[in-house]
Amino acid sequence: MTTLRSACFVVIGAGGLGCPALLALSAAGARRAIVLDHDRVEVHNLQRQVLYDVGDVGALKVEAAARRLPGLAIEPVRRRLMPSEVPAFVAGLPAAAVVLECSDQPALKFAFNDACLAHGVPLVVGAALGWHGQALAVRPGAACYRCVYEAPPPAELVPRCDEAGVIGSGVGHIGMLMAQLALRLAEGDGTVAGQLWAIDMLHARVQRLAPHLRAGCPAHRLAVARPSPLASPP
Repeated sequence: MTTLRSACFVVIGAGGLGCPALLALSAAGARRAIVLDHDRVEVHNLQRQVLYDVGDVGALKVEAAARRLPGLAIEPVRRRLMPSEVPAFVAGLPAAAVVLECSDQPALKFAFNDACLAHGVPLVVGAALGWHGQALAVRPGAACYRCVYEAPPPAELVPRCDEAGVIGSGVGHIGMLMAQLALRLAEGDGTVAGQLWAIDMLHARVQRLAPHLRAGCPAHRLAVARPSPLASPP
């Protein structure tokens, strides 16, 4: 528990995935988080963004999240991060950082995958749409997000949540799973890296896949392996 309290969990997006992830981190005993989101709470968010209620409508998500979780020291960052800004952002993170990429932007997920590998920062990437969701823990030496998907799809081919819909329980499951993976990475458990978890809420199916580290993956060419600063000494 002492090492967990030293970790800094960096949550990118305080929406459908970020809310349950923050709840789980706080309940597990995490003490510090940086939460980045530019948006305000809207009524249509309430069916899946479980940190907020009607009284929060119109408030900044990062500030509402900080109020809802007083036991977790949240540094709220109101910012829309562009993919080109991610390398500098990751380079400036604390040494004990673990990133949870909870946004709905595929290009950001690839940018964080590449930057976190380049700086040796543990990362969990998650996504959910409709009845389906997935999560992947990323560290050097194991399959990464780019090993699985290679490159972001064209923007016009990516359905939005307001078009395809998203199940509240689905993002809840994925957000909680992301938190669990992040907690294990924070404690120095690299065995969870490279395992792709896929959940089908409609048919109540969970799969754990083991994608291969792709030969020639550009992200791994720049990867930096470093021990977790939170891992207990042998």
